[in-house]
Amino acid sequence: MAVLLLIVFVDLLGFGLLIPLIPFYAERLGLTPAWITLVIALHSLMQFIAAPSMGRLSDRYGRRPVLAISMTGHALAYGLLIVADSVPLLIASRLLSGVTSANLAAAYAYISDITPPDQRASGFAKVSAAFALGFALGPAIGGLLAGAESPTSANLDPPAMMAAALSLLALAGIHFFLPESLAPRTEQHAAGTRTDALAARAPSSRYAPLRDPALRLMLLVGLSVFLFAAMRESILALWLHDRFALDTHTIGLVFTLNGLTIAIVQIIATGRLAEHYGALTTLRAGMVCFGLSWLGMVVAPGLAVVGIAVVFGALGTAFFGTSLQTLVSTRASAHNRGAVMGLYQSSSSLARFFGAAFSGSLFGLAGRDMPFLVGALAMLPALLLTLQIARRMSAPPDHGAAGEQR
Repeated sequence: MAVLLLIVFVDLLGFGLLIPLIPFYAERLGLTPAWITLVIALHSLMQFIAAPSMGRLSDRYGRRPVLAISMTGHALAYGLLIVADSVPLLIASRLLSGVTSANLAAAYAYISDITPPDQRASGFAKVSAAFALGFALGPAIGGLLAGAESPTSANLDPPAMMAAALSLLALAGIHFFLPESLAPRTEQHAAGTRTDALAARAPSSRYAPLRDPALRLMLLVGLSVFLFAAMRESILALWLHDRFALDTHTIGLVFTLNGLTIAIVQIIATGRLAEHYGALTTLRAGMVCFGLSWLGMVVAPGLAVVGIAVVFGALGTAFFGTSLQTLVSTRASAHNRGAVMGLYQSSSSLARFFGAAFSGSLFGLAGRDMPFLVGALAMLPALLLTLQIARRMSAPPDHGAAGEQR
């Protein structure tokens, strides 16, 4: 687990370097906010398309090769960004980074492989903490590398170079230090494995887990919340620059505050709270924190209130994401866990695509605060859905849907 956590941290450190800067790459090429957020959303669209396949491939061939392929793709995507002097090259970089970011399904499946169910929330929290810590330090370092001047005139090449180098470092870590978590399949199960492989290629098998009503509701809640979380993430850098005229370095520090809070809460609280009170309770707490955060953005008179709102949003991320992953993993069988986690990541990526794609239109046409206001109001019906999840969780998973025919 220590090796995997370090690899996730290094990967997300590189990813975080560019998060607050991507909008300004696009703005420099002459795109409007609506088009900027659409370009950002392409990353999530490709995650939606690729994540289920990557999850199934990790079930079939192992977590390690999928993680290695993903890191290689990341390095190539960041390399494209260095030479992206046109919109098509920027789009190509976003598409490639989205396809290869489906590695998170393999990382969470890896944790599920090596932890018993009663410790899985803590295991997911540790991965999420490594994720958040890399995401926290990345924007601050990216802002420093780009220069603390206006984002529209900062040097954006050094952060992209550093991101590519970090992806290659993570790839080396996988190759030399990360063992495979899936046990080798024995000869006596070879026939069953071949049958499973044929079934996995059947068109309907990709969505077979959706026959479980509880899992369907979990994914629906994820869609509802991640849709508006993506609006906030994709528009935040532009919003901070437009409303408070912040420079590159300060924008990076706001993202760092968000990531550090997530990391600290994941390390010291999320897993323990989920195991003590139940993942469904911490899931609801996360949704309440999201709503308070987005309302805080709407009424913020200055940077201090923005900071408080960002902290509440980070609490929402820490509680909601880990809790939902834990709930989803409990509805998966041992041998199709990668596929189920891939389906979860795919659905959340679809939500992030639409959230990011429409946030620019809301920002430009309905007002810069509108994405936050709509997101806060949307948490009320999402909370009601969790009552249905509680009822459905009392029934056992549909093992036929989950693939446990044997």
